[in-house]
Amino acid sequence: MKSTKSFRMITPIIMSLFILSIFSGVVAAQAIAGEQYEKANEIYQANKDNYDNARKNFEDAKNIFEKANKQLGKLKDENSTEELKQKTKDYLLRAIDFAQAQLQVMKSRVENSEIESIPFNAVTIIDGHTAQLEQMKSKVEQANSTQELKDAHKELKEIVVDINLETRYYMGIVLNNRIDNFIIKVDNVSIRLDSAIEKLKANGNDTTKLEKEVADFKDAVKKAKEFQIKTNDLYATHNGFANDGNVTNERNGNRFLEQGNKLQKETTKDLRNAGNQVVQFVKDLRRLVVNKEKASKNDNLDLTGKVTPTPTAGGIATTPASGGVTTTLTKGEATTTNTASQLGDDEI
Repeated sequence: MKSTKSFRMITPIIMSLFILSIFSGVVAAQAIAGEQYEKANEIYQANKDNYDNARKNFEDAKNIFEKANKQLGKLKDENSTEELKQKTKDYLLRAIDFAQAQLQVMKSRVENSEIESIPFNAVTIIDGHTAQLEQMKSKVEQANSTQELKDAHKELKEIVVDINLETRYYMGIVLNNRIDNFIIKVDNVSIRLDSAIEKLKANGNDTTKLEKEVADFKDAVKKAKEFQIKTNDLYATHNGFANDGNVTNERNGNRFLEQGNKLQKETTKDLRNAGNQVVQFVKDLRRLVVNKEKASKNDNLDLTGKVTPTPTAGGIATTPASGGVTTTLTKGEATTTNTASQLGDDEI
């Protein structure tokens, strides 16, 4: 199966969102509580299951079409022509179902996640594409000639290109919002780390190693902030996209998203490095405090805003008291799936 460039570009953005969610502790449950979250999650899962089924049906129809095209494409008799047209219709209809399923997954994510971070009505755009695809179904079902099917295929590809560009754009905006919010909290973490070191030094502890870790943390955060400024400037211009979020120029939109993706990858890499420094700081702080307590049970160290390491099933969760930031390292993976953008130029 062919994999198009437009979908491959979605993958690193998804990965960046995944990494940042691990680092900052951003989860949907923080925004939607209790039963609301459960209901939203059920809707998302139902849409995801439908998406998986639509993908399988699309792949099956595509394989059947390709085999039929090889066997029947060169034959000119009426029966062969009619059979090939029917298999082509089935293939295009399954492709439309697949694209619609992708839109529904994205819609549920937009509605139940950080919709306030998107400065336009993304749901309206998604609904508009869904309506376009419904019209495409009618065209395909009513097509009587090979040329009509070719025209429908071309139109479908154009719609799918817009869907993928806009999907990448929306996800980039959400990622930027998470980074902005997290960087604000990072400054507070930096203050807590400095405070912890000062209290340790006041109690006669050697904090050389901890100071190096904090310095590395601050350096990583500084680099992340520099990349984020460039990214925000880029998204403020959003070349290739109108202010309402619709694609206006495919080439410009692709170039803008590729540039933004590179910057966001650098930003999240630096934030991840900063997170690693915090985790190491916590380990060394704990070791230092434990050793101090062993040396003298009466020499207690009182740290306001101390960092407490808590073992979890996925690794280590570190929570600066009153700092407002949780860093959780877990063994997780992000799963990306192909989209109906896999329609190829030579497939009909």
